[in-house]
Amino acid sequence: MEQGRTKCPNCKKEIILDLPDKIAKIEYTCPNCGYKFFIQINADDIKSKVDCEWIENGEPRKTVLSCLKPKTKKPKIAGALLICVLITGLITVLFSETFIVSSLDIASDVGIKGSVRLRVIDTSNNSIDNASITIDGVNGKTDIYGVFNADKIKLGILTMEISKTGYENQTIKKLVTPVFNFETTVILKTGVGHEELSEYDSLACSMILIIFLVFTLFAAIASIKRKALDVALFGSFISIFTFGFFFIGSIISIIAFILIYKSMEEFENGKKGKYF
Repeated sequence: MEQGRTKCPNCKKEIILDLPDKIAKIEYTCPNCGYKFFIQINADDIKSKVDCEWIENGEPRKTVLSCLKPKTKKPKIAGALLICVLITGLITVLFSETFIVSSLDIASDVGIKGSVRLRVIDTSNNSIDNASITIDGVNGKTDIYGVFNADKIKLGILTMEISKTGYENQTIKKLVTPVFNFETTVILKTGVGHEELSEYDSLACSMILIIFLVFTLFAAIASIKRKALDVALFGSFISIFTFGFFFIGSIISIIAFILIYKSMEEFENGKKGKYF
């Protein structure tokens, strides 16, 4: 017996079926709509199943003949590109702060900006309004809810100074990116003095990047094998956020995603059997 799959010419439902070996032609009734049609396969077609995929020809009430549609190299090229993204991502992990800062500096030079959202509270979790905020030459104050928002801020690891009469001044370092803008909560202690903290954690950033790279690896394998289209698409999309030096990783990932999308029909999607 040989397992294969086809589509009903009438309702277009995909059908998986078992056929006797060396069969030339068989009449089949669609279990979904009851439409009867013929399936025909040649011995020469079986030998070509590695390099080609099966597609349907014919119209309703006519014999459905098998024909060959050559596969392209797009999935394998996409897989190779994603492997390049994986390599650049691993290098970025090893030299995370240097690569992140240099890449964000370049992005800022070409006009890409980020945004910052701070919430200032005291040790009792009460909002502190009218607190003074200084970020990269931008000055402002928190609102009645203790919130401060700033747009069009330079990218990179920036120093932010927060002060309010009756509280210790605080200086923090925060990573500003063009994509993610999480709210940062700043806790001011009552008294006089100065406290310096670091909101930016290079190890945490490296761990997030490693998680993204795992998806990139799965997408590369799926693309090369032409299997699991959903994994290939999702993984290549996630890899866009690996950035990399000069944003090379993001650019290559976008190209890989487009190639995978344009070659969707070449993926098996985890289903066994060739098309008749």
